[in-house]
Amino acid sequence: MSTPEIQTRDLAVKEKFRLSRFLVRWEMILVYILAAINLLLVILRPNLYFESGTIQSIIRSGMDISVMVLGMIFVLMLGDIDVSVGAIMIVSCMVMGLLLDAGAPAAVAIIAGIAAGGLCGVFNGVLVARFRMPAVIVTIATSMLFRGVAEIVMGENTLKNFPDWFSTLAWGDLGGLIPYSMLFFLAVAVIFAVVLHKTKFGRELYIIGNSSTVAQYSGIRVVRIKIIVFAVMGVSAALSGILFAGRLKGISSGMGTGYELKAIAIAVLGGVSTNGGKGKAYGPVIAVFIMAFMTKTLDLLNVHANIQIIFQGIILLIAVMIPMFNKEFFDGLKLRFVFMGDKNIEAISRRSAKEQQELKAGIAEVYADRSLTEGERKAKVNEYNADIAASKKKCRDDIKRAKDELKARRKNVV
Repeated sequence: MSTPEIQTRDLAVKEKFRLSRFLVRWEMILVYILAAINLLLVILRPNLYFESGTIQSIIRSGMDISVMVLGMIFVLMLGDIDVSVGAIMIVSCMVMGLLLDAGAPAAVAIIAGIAAGGLCGVFNGVLVARFRMPAVIVTIATSMLFRGVAEIVMGENTLKNFPDWFSTLAWGDLGGLIPYSMLFFLAVAVIFAVVLHKTKFGRELYIIGNSSTVAQYSGIRVVRIKIIVFAVMGVSAALSGILFAGRLKGISSGMGTGYELKAIAIAVLGGVSTNGGKGKAYGPVIAVFIMAFMTKTLDLLNVHANIQIIFQGIILLIAVMIPMFNKEFFDGLKLRFVFMGDKNIEAISRRSAKEQQELKAGIAEVYADRSLTEGERKAKVNEYNADIAASKKKCRDDIKRAKDELKARRKNVV
């Protein structure tokens, strides 16, 4: 006896591609911003911009923080934050450098350094997830802890005995055109994007970020996932450390300060919500390049380094505020200033808009009906247009009458 085939329904929400909507997505807006910054650079320093190696140099300057930004996407997606990543990066580089100075093989030193970054992340994750401590407090404390350990172990010394390929990765170009560091960053970014958007783990991050309680009752192992995410953040910081050490050709305990804030700023600028559960991997990738080109533009304008930090802070504030300007925000402004704060007037407008939308849908059906002659089609369309005009006039009259009544009531109250 054959088993009857079970019919399943695809419940996934599928939307048709709309160019108008695609062109105003936040990721596309970031592309426009990047293009505008490049245009400004061309206007300010055309000779320098088109000089061989300039673009590659600008890109390389932003790559040592790039992988760290990818890890920050996952942390922010949970609704948490990690301000210890700069210190973790230095600890990872320190482990690599000390082992290399002791004569350990490069592969062993690199693996140990990456493992050290992962362990620092696990330590953060356990405190945040298992002991339910606030992530910002935990990572501030561990940042001081990790940085203090590095200062005690290294003192005033600088570790420089890193493999030559570190510098090649940080400074070299493929064919003299494409920086190796950018290729490395994009390769890791693809992995992060696939995990976030195409795997069960990525979907769980979104669920936890929207509601940790709902995720817990849905059977998602929230504690384990949070620890894994913080471990991934530590590994990301260690990978950024490879590019950092290669670009500077050495590290000291005081380096990397402020990198955590830059990583958060870039991730948020890329559209990842600090409240968790919102954002995509593509935006922060574009934002990495925006920050690199923007920094170079400010340098060409002779803007002081401290002013640049202020500018970056302003960008972070703007990026955090952007999600507030949603449909509800603009609906609230419209209610207050267009409809005089009266829900009845708003209801009249909404009802009329819905009626006109249905009439316009009728026009679309007329044009789609191939059985009609040209004369019949024109007559029906004119009829619909007349109904739309009548609906608009009725809406204006009703709103005017409602506003007059509202003004009269308010005048009587005063």
